[in-house]
Parts: sequence; structure tokens; C-alpha cells
Amino acid sequence: MNDKLKEIFRGKVVNKSHTINTGVDEFPRYVLEYLIDNYCAEETFHEDMEKVVRRLKDSFVYGAETEKIRHYIRENRRHSVIANLEVRLVETEDKYWASIAALNENFVNIPEGIVRQYPMLLAGGMWGTIELTYDETEVHNKKIRPFKVTAFTPFQVSVINLDEYIEKRKEFSTDEWIDILINSCGLSPDTMSRRQKLLYLCRCIPLVETNVNMVELAPRETGKTYLYRNISYYAHVLSGGKATPAQLFINLNTGKIGEVGTRDAVVFDEIANTDFTDPKAFVSIMQGYMQDAKFSRGKKEMLAFASLVFVGNLDVQGNLPHEKYYHLFEPLPDFLQVIAFLDRVHAYLPGWEIPKLTPHSYSQDYGFITDFFCEIMHELRRIDLLSSLRSRFALIDVARTSQGLSGRDQRAIMKTASGLLKILYPDGRITDEELAETLQLSCELRQRVREQLHLIAPGEYDRLKLGIRITATGQEVAPVLPDADRVQKVALPEQPSVGEVIGLAVDGDHGCILHFEMQATKGSGRIVPLGSIQRVMRESIEAAAQYIKAKYEDLGIAADWRQNYDVAVLATFMGIPKEGSSAGVTIAVGIVSALKGMPVRNDLAMTGEITIMGKVLPVSGIQQKIRAAFDAGVKEVLLPADNLKDAQVLPAYILDAVKLTPIESIAQVLELALIKA
Repeated sequence: MNDKLKEIFRGKVVNKSHTINTGVDEFPRYVLEYLIDNYCAEETFHEDMEKVVRRLKDSFVYGAETEKIRHYIRENRRHSVIANLEVRLVETEDKYWASIAALNENFVNIPEGIVRQYPMLLAGGMWGTIELTYDETEVHNKKIRPFKVTAFTPFQVSVINLDEYIEKRKEFSTDEWIDILINSCGLSPDTMSRRQKLLYLCRCIPLVETNVNMVELAPRETGKTYLYRNISYYAHVLSGGKATPAQLFINLNTGKIGEVGTRDAVVFDEIANTDFTDPKAFVSIMQGYMQDAKFSRGKKEMLAFASLVFVGNLDVQGNLPHEKYYHLFEPLPDFLQVIAFLDRVHAYLPGWEIPKLTPHSYSQDYGFITDFFCEIMHELRRIDLLSSLRSRFALIDVARTSQGLSGRDQRAIMKTASGLLKILYPDGRITDEELAETLQLSCELRQRVREQLHLIAPGEYDRLKLGIRITATGQEVAPVLPDADRVQKVALPEQPSVGEVIGLAVDGDHGCILHFEMQATKGSGRIVPLGSIQRVMRESIEAAAQYIKAKYEDLGIAADWRQNYDVAVLATFMGIPKEGSSAGVTIAVGIVSALKGMPVRNDLAMTGEITIMGKVLPVSGIQQKIRAAFDAGVKEVLLPADNLKDAQVLPAYILDAVKLTPIESIAQVLELALIKA
């Protein structure tokens, strides 16, 4: 494979193992690979590499040495440094100024000829060898500007042939190509499954596709920003610290365009620790930009093409996100956990599936030279592959809900799919099977967003099942999300059981199932609450007990039960407080079932507050409760009659699946819930 790659992409590949453990980790990978490719021969690699490392260490300006190097340039009048050179045009002066962050200098004279030769200097800057002179007679606007760039040798390629790259892709199988790309990212494909490889390459989507909005939350040490920091100088990583509208969009004082307007991708690393100086203003501008690629500040409105990536840490339990998260956006800052923002996220990458970086994770084979690969990805942003394939598939809601795919759902899937196609099949040659695989993964990344939206706002977002239909075969394909069922659910009883009853509750903004067990044992008529049942629910138990004490003859309960039996009450739903008055009906049914030895229907759930006279009163959160019943597979819900009107506005697919039966008294509930011998 290495020989084939070197032959077909002659001069465009490098042995990635040569860049590991060089002792010069402070440099971007493309700088080191440029020097290796230009100054190291295979037969004398180690000797040549020593020279390269020595040159880097001699010419690189370390932070503590900034003033020392400035002094050296002043005293010797000339010196060369290895650093990033960035240029800006100051219109009011009709002059180009260079910035060299390593020298803490923002007003460096630079000839226009160098700028014309390397226009990338104006778009985020370029790394290279900078020859500097010092002349204290250089005065501009009455200020001494003594530093001047006299020559610049970049470490980055400025000209590539995208058509050649696309044509040569045809020489490799898909599996070969995937491995080449993983190696080009600096990692070993041998340590990954095919799915893990594809998920990792999804990190490249913001680099090849314009205006993609992606979230990746994952455990520490999975290299969430490794690719962006090492592979592309068109990406800018904001790692914690402050993030301001001026920095990201436009500075109203200077008119300088921010990172979103000049980069291919802006990556918010450690998003939970980032200090947004004005969160409301940030979210407002960001939402508009994520929707239509425009941002406004003051009187200026601009169109930009940078993709946005939000990266943060997430705790796991086994191989899945921890059960403590009700929805998977919880690790984001609170001000980002709003529907208007989250719905604009195109893809949620399950970073917890990507292996952690270890010494064995890094490539030992050949891959594309990083600066070449970077430029290729940059150029791929300009092409469109999806249009020619559009007739071969259709996006569908496999669940056939009435709501169907929204415009945002479709746009999200298409953006992600477009990026994946450019990465994997830039030549446009793709089988229906490969197309289905690519689109299924694209659907999955949006499906994960939709799942969280449903959990956060079930009334606004139905549970869709995003999928595709292949035109030629009619095959329908939809992703399966292992993390969708990570929360431990209370399973419905396998069969009707004595004293086992399903209730409904609300925890925060979402509904959930309450699983009750009641057991009658020898005793003296006590009703004994077990576990973490709290005050209001204990009051419901007392109300149920009082009703049964008063009506035991009508209920067919033996007269001596108070002298001979205790009833234990246990609520077995883990993770939420056992609180609320809406369990009164459920508790009463369970106690009667335990005392009479009559099983309770296992396809039935119920909710309602009770009085000591046996009346059923309305409860809150009825829609959330019925949605929870639907998700659990409940066939019938007994609900207070006064709640029926509110419940009937639920989507048709829920009302078709779950029978809603209004109840007004405990006697009515017992008649419906208990199974007679």
C-alpha cells in the first residue's frame, strides 16, 4: 500500500512516523513535514532530521526569548526566524502591515511584492522562514516602525491540482482510500474499526464543506481538536478563554473582520469553560449566522462561509454517555441549551465512540503531506458532488409521522452528506451501497440532534426516524442510535402480576414511567412506604389507605385485613425523586390488588390524584406523561376525565397507538385495571 501511494502521489506523501517524538511539538505538523519532505532523504534520514530539528530550535522564537530576539535583530540589523507571518491591509494608510506574534510585533513593514506572491498571508497567515532587518529611520505617521520583512520562504504549498487529486482517487478502493485519509490525519487505521474510521473522518467535514454546524462531546483524550490543530491552517481553535463578537465576527471600532469571516472552520474547544463576554449577544448573532450564513454588527451585514464546531467533554458509562444526562446537550453552557440554537446544529458526532489517543494511535505509514492535504480540503469546499447524485435517493421519515422532515432536517443531512462525499468519493464514483452507507451516517448525526430536541421540547418536536430511500431498489435505510436508549428504563411487566402497577410522572420537563410494587404480608393493617418516597407521595399513600379503610366491604376486601395484614409500597424508578400527588390512583390500585390477590393489567398505565372519598382529580404534565407511556409501549392510559381535553392535542401517531380512557373514580379504575379470575 505504501509503495502504491508513493508511486501514484509522488512528491505528495510522507512517512508520518517521522513526525512523531521529534522534540519540536510546538510546531504545526505541516511545518515539520514540509522540512522533512524538502531536506530529508530516505537513506540519510536520521542525520538529515537532526539538522532539521537543530534548524527549528535555532530559528524558532520561544515565548521567553521574544525580547532577546528583538534585541538581537536591533544589534545585528538582520536575522531570520521561523514563525507565522500574517498580513493585513490598512485602508486608511493604503499600506500593508505584517504581524509576527512570536516577536510581539504588529507593525512590521513588508514589500507589496511578497504579499502579491503569497496572498494566503492575508487569510490567516503562513508559516515560513522570515528574513528581518532593523532600521530605526523607518518612520510612519510620526512613529518609528523599524522592523521590515525582506524575504519570506513559506512552509506551505500555495498551488495544488485538485483535478489531478480527484483523478488519482480512482486508483484506490474505498477501504484503501479511507486508510490513506486516516494516515494523512496522523493516526493509524489499524487501531480503528470501519465505523470509527468514518466517524473520525467526519471531523474533516467542516474543513471541506461550507457553513456546517457540528457538535462533538466526548471523553477526555479522544483528540477532539487534534485534527484541527495539526491538519489545517484554515481552522482556528478557540480553547477556553474569552470569546467576543468582535473577535469572532467584526470589530466595530477597527472594522476588522473576525475569525468567522476569514477561516474555513472555527472550533470552540472546551466550550463549557469558554468565557463569552456577552452570551445573549453571542447567541443572537450565532443563531442568525448558523441559519443563513450571514452576521450583522452595527450597520454591517456580511456573508461568511466558516463552519462552526463546538467541542466539549462528556462523561461516559461503559461505551455510552452517562445516564446522568437526560439529553446529550447538557454539557454545553446553559445559554446554548436553547431550542433556537440547537435546532441549527447539523450534526452531533458521537465522540465517545472514537478511541482515546495512546502511543499506538499514531500512524506508522505514509499519508499525504499535511500542507498538501490541507489545501486539498480547502479546495474541495468549492465543488458540488451531491447535485449529480440527488436523483438516486430521497430523504424520508421512516416512522411516517405527520410532522415529517423539516427544512432544517433536510439541510442538515445534505450538508453532512455533501462533506462526506467530498472526503470519501471526490471523483463522484459511488455505488448505491456506498451511497446508502454515507447517507445513513449523515442521517444518524442529525437524528441524534432530533432525539435531544424531542427530549427537551416533546410538544414541539415529534420523534422522527430520519432515513433514505434508494431510488433504484426502493430500499429504505435508517440509522440506529445505541445512545438513544442509554437511559435505564423501567420495563413493563412481562405478564399481569399481583401488586405490580405502572404509573406516570413528570421529572423536570419530561415524562417518565413509575413502576410500583405492593406486597401484603402478615401484620396489623399498616401501609408501609419503602425507599425514597417523599412527602407529597406519602400523602397520596395515606389518602389511598383511608379510602380502602372506609370502602373495604364495597371493594371485596376481607374484614380482618387491618388485623392481619400490612402492605408495603415500593416505587422502583431509579434516578428521580418519588414525589408528587399524581400517583394516588396507582397506589390505590396496587394496594387493592395486593390485598385481594388480583393481578393488574401489564399493558396499562395510570395517573391521577385521589381524595379520601375515592374521587379522581386532574394532574399536571399530562402530555409529557402520555408521551412517556407511548415511548414505553403502553397500550392504554387511564387519566382524569378533566385532563382528557389537554391530552387530545397530542400528535395523531401517539393517539393512534395509546388508548386514552377518562376516569372519575377509583371504583372505575379498579374495574378497568384488575383482572378477574
